[in-house]
Amino acid sequence: MRSDYSWIYPSHTDQTGDRAEPIAYRRLYHGIRAAILDGRLHPGERLPASRDLARTLGISRNTVVTSFDLLTSEGYLETRVGAGSFVASTLPDRDMAATHQTSDQGNASKTNERPLRLSQSVARMLEYQRRFPRFRVARPFNPATPDLDGFPFDLWARLLRRAWRSPDIDLTIPDDPLGLSQLRHEIAKWLRQSRGVNCDADQVMIVSGAQQALDLIARALVDPGDVIATEDPGYEGIRGVLAASGADVQAIPVDHEGLCVDLLSNTSSPARIVVTTPSRNYPLGTTLSLARRLAMLQWADANDAWIVEDDYDSEYRYDGPPLSSLQGLDTQNRVIYVGTFSRVMFPGIRLGYLVLPKALIPAFRGMRGFADGVPAPTAQAALAAFFADGHFGSHVRKMRLRYGERRTHLQNLIADRASGALSIMPSDGGLHFCTKLIAGHDDMVLQEKMVTAGLDCRALSSYFHDKSAQNRPNLPQGLVLGFAGWNKNALTQSFGELITIMERTS
Repeated sequence: MRSDYSWIYPSHTDQTGDRAEPIAYRRLYHGIRAAILDGRLHPGERLPASRDLARTLGISRNTVVTSFDLLTSEGYLETRVGAGSFVASTLPDRDMAATHQTSDQGNASKTNERPLRLSQSVARMLEYQRRFPRFRVARPFNPATPDLDGFPFDLWARLLRRAWRSPDIDLTIPDDPLGLSQLRHEIAKWLRQSRGVNCDADQVMIVSGAQQALDLIARALVDPGDVIATEDPGYEGIRGVLAASGADVQAIPVDHEGLCVDLLSNTSSPARIVVTTPSRNYPLGTTLSLARRLAMLQWADANDAWIVEDDYDSEYRYDGPPLSSLQGLDTQNRVIYVGTFSRVMFPGIRLGYLVLPKALIPAFRGMRGFADGVPAPTAQAALAAFFADGHFGSHVRKMRLRYGERRTHLQNLIADRASGALSIMPSDGGLHFCTKLIAGHDDMVLQEKMVTAGLDCRALSSYFHDKSAQNRPNLPQGLVLGFAGWNKNALTQSFGELITIMERTS
């Protein structure tokens, strides 16, 4: 038996380098447990008597006894009557030379660890990791940031409290995988009135956002190797979710009339799904023409395919009334409609919805039970009241006016101060618009410099599917400028910084 066990009682840090547990018996517990797990104490090895160990370490015997009792209850130690405490003989022996590293060697052993095995699903998804910077607080000109100062958070807090004053069983024991009935009724009514969606409440499924909606759709309708067509350019997060299913994600170009429907026949095999943003391509802002909408519906019916209509920010259209949905034109039940509240309200609400063709409802209801059950019902109840009391429509109208003014202000700044460097691309709504670079800048170089300066300005070329070095000269060079989240003074100041960076880069 060893004579000195002072190393087993860390005085400042435990074996992982974290701050030590302030309670003495926990510090001793962590020290002995770490020594057992890394092989410094072997199965069957006898520990000193509690009185002797307490004297060696300069702590009370009660501290040692409490630590031994805890280690014994968890299976690290075993006691033998009349003999003392031993490392449990049922634990596997460890090779000290292979597993224990002295403190001066640090983490060198990590270089010998076996490679981490990830699923093919995750590996495919991670190929599409976001390439944009992440600022803790949204910075100009992030294209997805709404005006959080304009949202009535005091009212929202009252609605949350109201939901819990006398909660019914749907709130305390939710059991419908489609979501809270009251909210689904309100969403269906809003979509019928504002977007021309042909649906009832039974077709609405509440989800935690558009990403989850796409994940559920891929699980339900796609097998590995199936082709999914997406827009090019488009939101890369869509491709990542869909690629995880094992699908072959193929990009279809977008022109001034939206997705080139005739090119759907050029995929390696007939697409199982096409994901489209007919009201406003992201990021270009292009609207899918009526002729192409009808052609896409005919294509889906002829190929037994599905259309996923992502209607991510249709509430904010400044030049004319909101466009009717593609789903509202569908007579063959081939369109799955996806919406979210992240932009019209605030990102942290984490609520969105699917509008399903009736034939798909049983499959999605059953599948949802194995996914995450039911989304958090409290926020659903508050949102249902937000709709029912008229606050949602009022908020949309107020913010549409405010955003329209900010959009015009930023466009005027470009016209007055940067008309020789930036050309505004046509767009009739949303929280951002695109500009083309006139002076031959590389938009990725500009993005890097602007991020360094604290501006979340996105390179237009980064939204295209093929971003390989050999293809970069063929990609449109431009900037994606969000305007919704900042007042006119902030936009003016930030735009001045943008122009300064462009001048220094030329």
